[in-house]
Amino acid sequence: MLTLLAVAITSTLVPVTTHAQPGWDDVEQIVQEEVDSGFSGTVLLVRDGEVVLDKGYGLADRDQKVPNTPKTIFALGSTPIDFTHVAILQLLHQGKLRLDDPITKYFDQIEGNHATITINMLRTGQSGLPDFPDIPGVDEDPDHSPLSRDELIERAARAELRFTPGTREEHSHFAWGVLAAIVEVVSGQTYPEYIREHVLMPADMTRTGFHGDRFPGETVAIGYGAHTWGTVNSPEHWGETSWLVMGSGGMVGTTGDLFKFTQAIKDGTLIPARVRHHFPRDSVTLNGNRYGFQTAYNTGIDNLFFINCNSADIMNGYSIADFARTLEDLCFDLPAPNFSIGIAFGINENDQLYAYEVLPGTPADRAALK
Repeated sequence: MLTLLAVAITSTLVPVTTHAQPGWDDVEQIVQEEVDSGFSGTVLLVRDGEVVLDKGYGLADRDQKVPNTPKTIFALGSTPIDFTHVAILQLLHQGKLRLDDPITKYFDQIEGNHATITINMLRTGQSGLPDFPDIPGVDEDPDHSPLSRDELIERAARAELRFTPGTREEHSHFAWGVLAAIVEVVSGQTYPEYIREHVLMPADMTRTGFHGDRFPGETVAIGYGAHTWGTVNSPEHWGETSWLVMGSGGMVGTTGDLFKFTQAIKDGTLIPARVRHHFPRDSVTLNGNRYGFQTAYNTGIDNLFFINCNSADIMNGYSIADFARTLEDLCFDLPAPNFSIGIAFGINENDQLYAYEVLPGTPADRAALK
């Protein structure tokens, strides 16, 4: 999951070409230009708390000529990380776990430096675990190959750490899988059971579920990307969610349900006020997979955007990243910078400034900054 800008922080030095800042009156044109560039999916825009656009574009199934509509269900990439975070904070509020709990409290096989990893390190990128738990040459596919919870924890215990836990931050999907396993141990429910009962149902997210779920009478999009999986490249046909992605992927949903999720966060339905400060504020996320799907949305304010896409080829071509940044600027009312060295900054959930991207074609890029 890539965290995009939530506030405008621009290094000023060298002038670059600028463009007029798009406004809310330009929304239809903005979306149409994206469709002309290859976008297929759904878009939901909220201004001052009111829905101003909720439409589908392109085809959910090209062979059958089935159009995308606001009700079309898409794979959500890494979006379930937010659902796992909610589950951890709910259990924290209930006193069933503490953020400083070491993972050895839940799994006996963890030893050495791994034993110093805490729940808080897992959720803030400080665990040192690799980004993904798949093993090339062992797993046929990095998302869909079968893997049990116990096998995931065994891999966590043996994984070569990228750094000593607690010494720096690097995002890890693997860590969120371990957190999903902790949700199971603490709650006594399977992760899917817990998420359905304590996240999806309270937020009325009726079109959100897991890989392999069937939604009778509903359209589940087919992905058109660099890779395919199964007889039909659609989450309905991918089989049950593997622990390769449990807690950090392996789920489906709609833009409308993502809107419900953000509102249930905002109004306290999902996360009680006492622990709400641990959840990222005013954040923008871009999530995707290599099977044609990308999702982007923001939280925390009255202007919101939600994008689901089934035509993303992030390996070789089209991505919704620029589209998401344009809508982000619109929602946060961020003016286009007059001068920039080309380093994009963000604020993480600990209110720390970090540089997350060097923009192509800028002075920073030409200087080979990484």
